[in-house]
Amino acid sequence: MGTVRPDWKGCDAVWEALEEMANEGAVVVVKIDGQRNGDADNGRYTVVVSGGPLGEDFFRTDAGVLEEALAKAILYYSQKCWKVGASHPVF
Repeated sequence: MGTVRPDWKGCDAVWEALEEMANEGAVVVVKIDGQRNGDADNGRYTVVVSGGPLGEDFFRTDAGVLEEALAKAILYYSQKCWKVGASHPVF
């Protein structure tokens, strides 16, 4: 998988990474919760990654910005499953 441009927006720029995660058996869920829109809420976007090479491990994050949630999920998965680190960054 290639790298993602620093100024990416939306799902299209990271779709290849999400597909690769799914091809390896992981489940990727993106939830947009219209009921979480107050100041006390932690954001309307939830991204969950589980299964596949993660085994019993999983990742979940909530954010007010979709790209932030996707970036955190892909980074977590890449460090756990693709052994991507500072020397081989995805973002």
